[in-house]
This record gives sequence, C-alpha cells and structure tokens, in this order.
Amino acid sequence: GGRAEAPAGSSTRRAMAGAAREKKKPQRYWEGNVSKPEPPQRTDPPDHKKPRRDGGHAEKKSEPGGRDRVSGEVDPFPGAAVVSRERVEKFQRGTKPKEKASGKQVRHRLALQEEKAEAAAKQAARMDLLLLEEPGFLEGDEGEDTCTISQADIAQAVDLAASAKRFDLRLDQFGPYRVSYTRNGRHLLLGGRRGHVAALDWHTKALMCEINVMEAITDLEWLHTETMFAVAQRQWLYVYDNQGVELNCLRRFHKVQRMTFLPYHFLLATASETGFLQYLDISVGKEVATICTKGGRLGVMTQNPTNAIVHLGHSNGQPGPSLGGRGAPSRCPPVSGSSPKD
Repeated sequence: GGRAEAPAGSSTRRAMAGAAREKKKPQRYWEGNVSKPEPPQRTDPPDHKKPRRDGGHAEKKSEPGGRDRVSGEVDPFPGAAVVSRERVEKFQRGTKPKEKASGKQVRHRLALQEEKAEAAAKQAARMDLLLLEEPGFLEGDEGEDTCTISQADIAQAVDLAASAKRFDLRLDQFGPYRVSYTRNGRHLLLGGRRGHVAALDWHTKALMCEINVMEAITDLEWLHTETMFAVAQRQWLYVYDNQGVELNCLRRFHKVQRMTFLPYHFLLATASETGFLQYLDISVGKEVATICTKGGRLGVMTQNPTNAIVHLGHSNGQPGPSLGGRGAPSRCPPVSGSSPKD
C-alpha cells in the first residue's frame, strides 16, 4: 500500500491561514494603554483679575514698549491722545461736590460716576476735532439792528446750498402761529391761534396732515417721534397722530399755555394758566407730577437740554426753574427791573 500525496498548493494555503490567525487586530484607544497627546501647556502666567464692584474687570495696562498689535509693530504713540484741560472743561457738566458723602458705598458710587463723567468729557473733547461745521449766526454792521434785516437779504448773503433750503409759507388767516421742529430738524409742525394745525416734511415739502380743531390753540409740540404730537387747545390737551387723527384727550391738563418735551425722560412738561407745572409720561399716558408754582399765569417756558431743567417765567417777572417732577421749583433771583412779590 502506498500513501496518498497531498496536492502541492494545500500546504501553502494552510500556512497563509495560520499567518492570518496570528495577525493581531488593530488596537483601539479604549482597549489598551495608548499614550494620548497631552494638551499644550500654558506658558504665560495666569491672569488674576479681581472683579470690581460695578461688575467689570480692571483694564489691562499696556506697556509703552510692548507689542499690542497683531502685526507685531510697536505703536509710535502709545496710550490715549493727550487733551488739554481747557477743552475738557468745555464738555463738563456741573461741579464736583466739596463735601464727602457719609456712607462708604455712596462714596464708591459717586467716585465711579465721576470717573465715567470725566472719561465722557475727554472723549467728547477728542471728537470735537471732527466737527468741522460751525453753527450759523446773524451779525449786523456797527449800529445796525438785526431785526431790520429781511429774509431776502439773508438769502442773498448765504451760499447756494443754504439759499436753496429757503421756502415761503403764506399764513395770513389763522395766525399768530406757533412752530415746533423734530429733533432731527426734518419735520415742521405749525399751529395757528384760530385752530389751524399742519404738519409737513419741509425737506421734500410734502404735507403730512392739515386739520382745523375749531378751537383756540395756545401751543403745540412734537413728541418722541414724528408720528405723534400734542396740541394745547382752549380747554384741554389733545394728542394727534401724523394723519390728524385724535388719539387721546387729557382732561387733567386744563388750560395749558406752554409745553416742552424732555426726550431722554419721555416727559411732556406743561405750564397752565392757573400756575400749575405738570408732567405727562407719554409712554403710559399718565400724569406723574403736579407742582403749584404760586406765581400766577405761566406764559413762558423753556428747558435746558443739558440737564432737563425746566425754566418758567411768571407774570410778576420772577423766573423759577424746577427739576423734572422731583420737587418744588427752586427760588431764583428776580429779573432786574421787576418787582417780585414775597
């Protein structure tokens, strides 16, 4: 008997199968101790910033010779621009109190407010260089009264751009008129003594609305936008929209003579014939303060736009400013030549 010989390729196949069994599977990072790449360590020292009481952090002070720019170049003029003290004082409001506050927290708050006011004044002084335009004024010759200069003379003296803005309105039936401009100076509001009210965009000369309230009008004023305005009529105060539709009638404001709007407080200040100074919050449409000035009829009113103090003029010649709804009007020295009553 002889032995059967295996085919020549069988041994090769068995060797390849054994090598395949001996080959290790790829090891995953969760199956063994595989060295993980370590995160890059921080070379610069940690920033230990102590929070301030107002919730912010102290500003990082850059060294004069440091490289603060991305490009790596050194700033030839490091730090803030130097501003003269005279220019800063031009934009400062009020004076610092001489007496110190009693409480520690109050002193800290006042110090923060003073720092913010000083920074705002310096920033305004730096930006003053960018205001190239100067406000216009009218100056007559020596011995000439400016009230004798007509509008035609002004139109001939100014440049072409300013003279092109001139327009004429012939209003000779319902006068005398009171006017009011919006804060940007684009929309004009006219109100005649005999009830004529008109609102227009004087840049495009487009008429927004024109109505007649059939009552005497003493004053009128734009509110926070050009879509609403207030009209002081014979008895009460009315609010209209830019289409001439009546929105509200405020009967608590009786016989209003003069009005002024405080845009940063959303308050409409009114002076009445009976001597009352009233404040209307236009955001909710309610009266927030009423002050009896005890000075008689109030026919003169204006405001200081820098601090929102309302100044009044009484019939006895004594002016009296009052803060916006926070207390009684402060006493002021009488105007020269007047005889104020005690």
